[in-house]
Amino acid sequence: MPPLLAALLEKIRSAVKEMADSMIVIYAEKGIEPFKKPLMIALPALLCLYALVYTPTSAKLRRSVAEERNMKVVAQFAGDYENAKLRLSGYQRRLPLLKDKDDWINYLVTTTARDAGVSIDSLGAQRESEVGNYLLVSREVTASTTYGVFGKWLAGIENSPIFLRVTELTLSRDVNTRGSIKVTFTLSTVFPRLGGGGR
Repeated sequence: MPPLLAALLEKIRSAVKEMADSMIVIYAEKGIEPFKKPLMIALPALLCLYALVYTPTSAKLRRSVAEERNMKVVAQFAGDYENAKLRLSGYQRRLPLLKDKDDWINYLVTTTARDAGVSIDSLGAQRESEVGNYLLVSREVTASTTYGVFGKWLAGIENSPIFLRVTELTLSRDVNTRGSIKVTFTLSTVFPRLGGGGR
């Protein structure tokens, strides 16, 4: 400890000891009476000072402790959150754009059917339903083809890089043409309604 600081502390210590000794002597001679008035003034002032200094500090301390607890919880699950966010962005990239919702399934069905050599008999009306921030869109397709061609066409549709699923399927033999079948199936996809997704 520096000598100047040590001398100052010694002066303060001796002044406090001298004051305490004086108070003891006064109390021994006259009792509590000389201390009543100063205590009546000092005690409320000390309580106000304590309330002003300590209470905001305790509120800050409680707030800091709560923030620290929250940060520990966040840090504990930050890795899970980042992994989930990464997976979600991967799924979002597989969704078609909302601006294409009116003709995307129609375009995909007609293009893939033409490439596979399938004759489309009819396309049903597009059905849409909202699920949270997503729009589920479905369309019924009826076509005539053969087993082999239909299998390749269906595999091509379901292996699309954009999310697309056959949700219902009925298949029956065409009695008029040997080896030919009539298929009716529902194609469904999901469009993100609020940002994200798309190609």
